[in-house]
Amino acid sequence: MPRKSGLTVRQHEREGIAAPVPVEFSICSEHSTQLHFSPRSSAMSAHGIRGRATDISSGGMGLECRQFVPRMSEGTVRILVPDPIAVGPDGSPVLEVGFEHRVKVRRVYLTGREPTYALGLAFVNPAADIDQRVTALLKRIHAWHEPLGQSGAKGAANA
Repeated sequence: MPRKSGLTVRQHEREGIAAPVPVEFSICSEHSTQLHFSPRSSAMSAHGIRGRATDISSGGMGLECRQFVPRMSEGTVRILVPDPIAVGPDGSPVLEVGFEHRVKVRRVYLTGREPTYALGLAFVNPAADIDQRVTALLKRIHAWHEPLGQSGAKGAANA
């Protein structure tokens, strides 16, 4: 019988995301009394931050952000469609949510002199269709970033 080491090991291979994909991470209500962000920081709210997705799999995803989030924190991650669907009252773009899931922070790394953190997020209680949802999301992300001149939603290249 094989022995278990107790190590946390990634169970799914992640696919990298080359182009920036906007992401929002909102702290869950259970952790909101202990974890909040300063109004003077670049956070979107006291309990939410913005960042960009770096990779994804059916087990979780990577997120780069400017705020520190402690390991084992839970919240909801939302991957946003980069093309605005409307303009808000303050003139900011309104983006559609392309993917949303409850996550737990498993890893946190400071990645540069500027405060940039790489978060490793694991999906909490993923549904049986998570593989299909992630595959559909990746197809959608590749379509968002299809180069001009290719067939599809972006149209022909300008000369």
